[in-house]
Amino acid sequence: MGVAAAGLVGALTGDRRLRELAAAQAFAADRARERLELLAALPCSSDASGTSASAWGSERWRASSSQFAWSLTDSLLLRRSAAPLVIEARVVCPD
Repeated sequence: MGVAAAGLVGALTGDRRLRELAAAQAFAADRARERLELLAALPCSSDASGTSASAWGSERWRASSSQFAWSLTDSLLLRRSAAPLVIEARVVCPD
């Protein structure tokens, strides 16, 4: 009975960690989507950057403008993650 209980506790702990990781990655994807939508609506006039912190971790982003597009680098360091999640994208400026 004790061996079965120990196995069950280990499985539940692993499940909780996976759910937390999935939620953090969903948060990162939402942040990147929001940033891309914001840039897609702005004219390419000057560079922009920023940082933010939340319960999920910290974010640092930089958007460089050219005549026709934004180049975005968004780095999200999620809590309990050893390496940052880096998203690089190119967003066409509105006409």
